Amino acid sequence: MTKELAAKLQQYELLIYGVLKAGGVYRHSVNFEDYLQELRLLVLKRLLAGEVFQARDNPTLFKWLLWRLRDLQRGSQRYETRHLFTNEMPEVIADEQSFIQLELLMTIDKLISCHGQATHLKQLVTDFVMYPDDTVIKRCLRLKMHRMTYYRRLKLLQQVINENHYA
Repeated sequence: MTKELAAKLQQYELLIYGVLKAGGVYRHSVNFEDYLQELRLLVLKRLLAGEVFQARDNPTLFKWLLWRLRDLQRGSQRYETRHLFTNEMPEVIADEQSFIQLELLMTIDKLISCHGQATHLKQLVTDFVMYPDDTVIKRCLRLKMHRMTYYRRLKLLQQVINENHYA
């Protein structure tokens, strides 16, 4: 992305955050990053198509982005209800395998604890240990995150492990 286009896109950040706020998506929401990225991409596509519109006081663009956000929210809600995945932990079985998993979780917890996004990474690792054979779609639904957010966090986890392993 060129610097000019990045600077132009930066002008629309306030409008995008306003749309997210109007749509009930706040920074602590699970899908905040995903919706923010989707709205940025929508604005970027329109800018690349050559459309010229104001970054401020533009109710038409605001309504269009809010409509697209509502569409994204409805789609994710439909997907969750159709698949009926729960975030419940299975019952703990007291055997040797459970102790091995617990030891693995404790070791990884020590690795991750110093990182800024420790809670997200712990959640990802715990899900890997609990459901090692699940597909990405099932895992993303259970963790309530978008597929791209899942891949970003997986890459971050790999970087943390590599930093600690080779240090």
